[in-house]
Amino acid sequence: MVWRLAVIVAVAGLCMTGQVAQAGRVRGVPLPDNVSVAAAPDSAPQPAGSFLGAWIGTWSGSIPHVLIVERVDPDGKGAQVVYALAASPDYGIESQWSRRRAIISGTTLTLEGAVPATYTLDGDTLRATYQPVRDYARMRRAALSDLTEAATGLDWSEPRKVFVDGPVENGATTRLEVALFRPSGPGPFPLLVFNHGSTGLGRDPARFTQTYWSFPLADELVRRGWMVAFPQRRGRGRSDGLYDEGFDPDRSRGYTCDAPIALAGAERALADVAAAVTALRRRDDVAAGPILIGGQSRGGVLSIAFAGRHPDLVRGVVNVVGGWLGEACGSAAEVNATLFRIGGAFPGPTLWLYGHRDPYYSVAHSRRNFEAFRAAGGTGEFLAFDVPGGVGHAVGWYRELWQEPVGRFLDRLAETSPR
Repeated sequence: MVWRLAVIVAVAGLCMTGQVAQAGRVRGVPLPDNVSVAAAPDSAPQPAGSFLGAWIGTWSGSIPHVLIVERVDPDGKGAQVVYALAASPDYGIESQWSRRRAIISGTTLTLEGAVPATYTLDGDTLRATYQPVRDYARMRRAALSDLTEAATGLDWSEPRKVFVDGPVENGATTRLEVALFRPSGPGPFPLLVFNHGSTGLGRDPARFTQTYWSFPLADELVRRGWMVAFPQRRGRGRSDGLYDEGFDPDRSRGYTCDAPIALAGAERALADVAAAVTALRRRDDVAAGPILIGGQSRGGVLSIAFAGRHPDLVRGVVNVVGGWLGEACGSAAEVNATLFRIGGAFPGPTLWLYGHRDPYYSVAHSRRNFEAFRAAGGTGEFLAFDVPGGVGHAVGWYRELWQEPVGRFLDRLAETSPR
């Protein structure tokens, strides 16, 4: 998520107007002093007029963003908008706003100029996409009068951060951070617990403290009525404890290829997953019964293995480019197959989503892991996609690739779930 947001800075920073006067801020987002919204021209065809007004959201659930569509052209093919972002010191972003033109084509509004963002009407919301880096936002209507720094109760479509009890470490119970997305209403909701991956090579401690979630996945499942939880394992995000998932004895060298150490790290991670699942299932707004579990990269193989260890707790598994050690390690085939074979004890459905030209796990390697899983008794569907840009490990960011198969998978779960 970090590099995507950094690109937003580089591009959005080019569009500053130089105007500094503003009416105020909302969540740190600056607004111009002369903002207004005109009525839709009588001649403008629908749905162009539906874009008019103020919309709020957060890019990837992290950076507050306001879009104000002030005017729609008489022919309904263009608009004048205000595009504004809050500052984010973690990503080097300064607060900014610009007034610019947009093109309207059917249900989609696309900004002109240096900000390549598109907004598509989706019910009473806008589904926003920042094209070069595939960042997303879910934008909701807000009254202009509510866009003040003192405003409360606005829905910015961002995760709520909660803490749950984790494993005991050094004699004390750890606390694990969870980024939580939920539908509106009291629930109870079916639950997806989605587990994060590694930090690449494990050599940059600054990345350990970054909280992970996948906004495209969360947005898609919340839209379908699911609660989505992203637990941060020990030492990751703001969770307590030491991040120790298979490091070299010299931690500055990052993750090790030594199979026993790598597998011990996976077992430590599985203990964190088990603790998070146990705590989240106790929530009043979570539906009783088995959950859906999934994960990205290391989180994917952890989810398969967890389901094999705890089949009574799991309805299904979504494995996104899962594996524990990249193929650059000579022990990768042994370690990854060992963990996937644990999942073979799970009798339920699994969905495996991979990408061609993945720098960590080739499709051929991942298919062999899938066959090891099936040989151990598991069942599932394996899909491999051509990912735009040729980075197969980024499958999860391209909703258009997996939206249909994930939708079918969820529909099948709904058909087979106990009533």
